[in-house]
Amino acid sequence: MKTLQDLARVDGMGDISFHEVTDFHATGFRAKVHAIYNSHFDRLLFLDADNVPVRDPTFLFDLKEFKDTGAVFWPDFWHPLNSIFNIHSQSLIWELLDIPFANMFEQESGQLLVDRRKHAARLEFVRHYAFQRSDIFDRMKLVHGDKDLFRFAWLKQLSPFYMIRYPPAVAGKVINESFCGMTMVQHDSEGNVLFLHRNSNKLSGVARRADSDNMAEAVRRATAKLASKNPGGRKTPKFKEVQAELKAIEAVPGKTLEAPELDGFPDPVIWTHLVSFKRATRRAHYVIETYNADPEFSKEQNCYGQRELGKNPNFYVQKVADLSFSGLETELRRYAMEAANRRQEKLSSP
Repeated sequence: MKTLQDLARVDGMGDISFHEVTDFHATGFRAKVHAIYNSHFDRLLFLDADNVPVRDPTFLFDLKEFKDTGAVFWPDFWHPLNSIFNIHSQSLIWELLDIPFANMFEQESGQLLVDRRKHAARLEFVRHYAFQRSDIFDRMKLVHGDKDLFRFAWLKQLSPFYMIRYPPAVAGKVINESFCGMTMVQHDSEGNVLFLHRNSNKLSGVARRADSDNMAEAVRRATAKLASKNPGGRKTPKFKEVQAELKAIEAVPGKTLEAPELDGFPDPVIWTHLVSFKRATRRAHYVIETYNADPEFSKEQNCYGQRELGKNPNFYVQKVADLSFSGLETELRRYAMEAANRRQEKLSSP
């Protein structure tokens, strides 16, 4: 918190206030619901921390659709004909909430535009859904986090909202003709790219390294060193001997999961191509695949879209280098590195 307060003062970010969260239940996705419910703003645009606008998004407050309804939502990759969350006509969620099946795209809540005064009653429902103690949504795997809670609350009360009618595009990277989509791309009401939600490969400001069991390796090294020095003597290393080996191992950074970038920033470049759904194409043809693109990409990396670009004729591909926001990722990666360095300085200071 102190780091954020210092940044607000130093960088001249205006009148920004910070409010402590005292509800110990407000963790994970519930923190978002808590923040929106308790916001000091009447009208708000909420963005997930890994979601970045490609231009100033304040024009959204002047949209006719927002003025008419007081709520603008964005679609997810998934719809009743293709859903990894099993939200379709036969889902139990409709019976549980006592609302009719809504034949529409699922909601992606990485960005939310809400008039809190106009929709105070709906937000009460959202809060109830998120904080209900039985946690039946999660136990029965009916809803994933908060992502559909907002549209469910609006549907429950028969309240109007505007769902952006352009399905998400996918931003990702191509290696050896293998595409891995790692960012959900959302549009404005005219179909222009507005938000890049980097939710499958988050910025950290430090290089991602392969997991390794350093303690096991330290024990192995200490044991081998002991046997080499005194073959007929003690076979089990002492704790301080293992700790010395562990310290030596941790002093040398492990192998990075991605090849280092030429600009020296730790986070990988993942926005090289944009895959978008062709307009005037039936929703049934909007199919986002989930897959692993090993060996071109790490086995731990979840990919979205289509591995072989051009395989689905209902989508088209653009190079990010040709788009207006081509330099955005470099700036974000630099900011992430600076933030990580500031954090390390704070941790290292006496």
